[in-house]
Amino acid sequence: MELLIGSVLFAFTVSFLCSVMEAALLSLTPGQMAELKQRRPREGAIWERFKDDIEKPISVILFLNTAAHTIGATVAGSQFAIVVGQRWVAVFSIVFTYLMLQFTEILPKALGVRFNAAVAPIMAVPLAVLVKVLRPLIYLINLINRPFEKKDGEVDTTLQEISALAGTARLDNLIGHHQERIIRGSTRLSGMKAKDVMVPADQITFLSASHRLVDAIVAAHQDPHTRFPVMETDDRNKVLGYVNFKELVYRVRTNPADPTLRGIIRPITIFAPSTPANQIIKTFVDEHNHIAIVQDPQTKTILGLVTLEDLVEELVGEIEDEFDRLPRMCQALNAGVWIVGGGLPATEMFTRVGLPPEPTRDVTSRWLINRVGKLPKLGQVIPVGEKDITVRRMRRGKVFEVLVTPHGMAPREFM
Repeated sequence: MELLIGSVLFAFTVSFLCSVMEAALLSLTPGQMAELKQRRPREGAIWERFKDDIEKPISVILFLNTAAHTIGATVAGSQFAIVVGQRWVAVFSIVFTYLMLQFTEILPKALGVRFNAAVAPIMAVPLAVLVKVLRPLIYLINLINRPFEKKDGEVDTTLQEISALAGTARLDNLIGHHQERIIRGSTRLSGMKAKDVMVPADQITFLSASHRLVDAIVAAHQDPHTRFPVMETDDRNKVLGYVNFKELVYRVRTNPADPTLRGIIRPITIFAPSTPANQIIKTFVDEHNHIAIVQDPQTKTILGLVTLEDLVEELVGEIEDEFDRLPRMCQALNAGVWIVGGGLPATEMFTRVGLPPEPTRDVTSRWLINRVGKLPKLGQVIPVGEKDITVRRMRRGKVFEVLVTPHGMAPREFM
C-alpha cells in the first residue's frame, strides 16, 4: 500500500510542478522579465537565459513530466492490482487518468499562467539546477532532433506571425490599412539585402569630377533627382562622393570664379550587396544620409545605388512626386521638333508628331523601351520612320521626356 500511495504522490507532485514551470516559462512577457531582473537580478538573469535558449528548459520539463506520468502510472497500476485486485484496474486507470489531466496538466498550467510573475523567482534556481544536471540528456535530445530543426535561410515564422497579426488587427479596426502596410513592409524589409532595393548602375546618372559647375548642372537637369554620385573622370567604378543639385546652383551663383565640382563633393557611404536593408536604414538615420553606393567588395565594381526614398517606399508603398508621374505633354517647338512626355499614350504621339501608327496600348516610355528591347540610355537616338526619337530625360528606369526631330537633325540645342 505504501508503494501505491508513494507512486501516486510522486507522479502528481512532479507533474504538477513541471506544468507550472512550463506555463510560467512560456507566458512570461519581456516586461515581466525586466521587472523581475530589477527586483531579483539573479533569478531574472536565469529566466533571460532560458528565454534566449528555450529548448533546454523545455526539454528538461517535458522529460521529467513524461517520466513522472509514465513511471507513476506503471507502478501505481501494478501496485493497485496487487493490493485491490485485477478486476478493478480498469476503473483505477480511468480515475487516475482523469485526476492526472485535471490536477497535473489543466489546473497547474492555468495557475502557472495566472501567477507566472510570482512563480518565476521561486522556480528559477531549481530549474537551472535541473538543466545543468540533465545536460547530457539535453545534448542527446538535440542531437536526435537536429535533422528536423529549421535550417538557415528558411522563412522565420515569427515574421509571418507579425504579418498575420497586422492583418487581424486591421480586420478588428485596431489599426488602419496604411498601418498594416507599414507593418507588413517592415517584415519584408528585414529579409532584404542592398542588392534587392538598389537602383542598377545602368540607370544612375553620374557626374564627372572633371565637369565644370555649369556642365554639371546641364547634365543633372536631364535627370530630375536631387543628389548625384560623382565619378573620377569617366570611370564609374571610382566614385568620389556625391553632390546636391541645390548646392550646384548655389555655388554657380555665389562663386562663379571657382567653377570646379570637386569643392562641393560630399563623402558617400559604400555598402556590399549583401548588407541587410535594416542596417542601411540605421546608417542613413545615424549619419543623416539619403544615398549610398552598392559595390562588389571583390571586383570593386559599382553595382547600383540605394536611396532612403526607395527604402521608405518598401515600408509605405510608392511615394510619387511631380517627377515620378510621367508627363503627358506633346509640345511643338520649332523646325519640326516636338518634346513629348513619357506618360503620353504612344498612339496619340504617333498621330500628333507624324509617326507611322502602330497597334499598342502602351505609353510612350513603355513603347520606346519595348522597341529598343531594353532601357535606352540618356541621349540615345532611335530612328522611327522619317523621324528620330532622342531620349532627353530619364527617371527611375523610365523615359521621362523625348525629343522627336526630323531624321538626321542634331537635337543638341534642344537638350
